[in-house]
Amino acid sequence: MNTSLKQLLAAVVTATALVTAPATNAAKDTGPATMVTVYINAHGGSSIAKKINEMHKTMEAQGWRFADMEIHTENADTEGVWITYVK
Repeated sequence: MNTSLKQLLAAVVTATALVTAPATNAAKDTGPATMVTVYINAHGGSSIAKKINEMHKTMEAQGWRFADMEIHTENADTEGVWITYVK
């Protein structure tokens, strides 16, 4: 097989992969995701990590998936966390 034919074949395979992947993902997309963000206060006597783990278990049991977490600090003190879940 000559070099130009190999290059053409490689270009066709690459183009097919680039076109097929978005079409496959679009077919799987059932609509916009529902998102919810909850705030967990770091104060109150128990560990923030324990509170986060309990929230993860609760939300997972309701069909939510973890998406993101942002730490809330003021003057270098942890005040709490915002956790976003999607369904």
